Amino acid sequence: MGVFRDLGRLMKLAANDPRPSMSESIRQSADAAEYWLKVRDDMTAASHGAAEGNPFANMAAYGRGTPASGTVISLAPTGATIADVPVYAVELSVAIDGREPYRSRYETVIAAGALHNWQPGAVLPFRVAPDDPHALMLG
Repeated sequence: MGVFRDLGRLMKLAANDPRPSMSESIRQSADAAEYWLKVRDDMTAASHGAAEGNPFANMAAYGRGTPASGTVISLAPTGATIADVPVYAVELSVAIDGREPYRSRYETVIAAGALHNWQPGAVLPFRVAPDDPHALMLG
C-alpha cells in the first residue's frame, strides 16, 4: 500500500505546484540525478540488502530469487545514515522450504515509523539470490 500512498502524494504535490518549463524540468532532473548519485556513493555497502539503484535490475533479481522468510533475531544501528535515516544491521534466521534455516545479516535503512515491523521475532518475506545465500532482497 505504500506505493499507492506515495503515488497519491506525488499527484497531490504535482497538482499544487505549477508546471516548470522544459528547461527547468531538465535542470531539476539533472540536480536530482546528481544528488542521488552522491547519496549512492556515500552509502555503505549493502544498505538495501541485495537491491541496487536500478529498478529493472531489482525486478530481474527478484524474479531469480528463491522465496524465503527471515525471522528477526536482533537489530542494531550501524551508525550510518542515508538522507538522515539510520541504517540497521538485522540478524536473521533465514528459512527456505526444504533447507535447514541459517543465519544471515541484512543491512537496510529503517525509518522510525517502520521499526515496529523489525522487532525480534518478526517474520519478513525475502528473496535469496541463487548464487549467494546471504544476498537477500526484502519482498
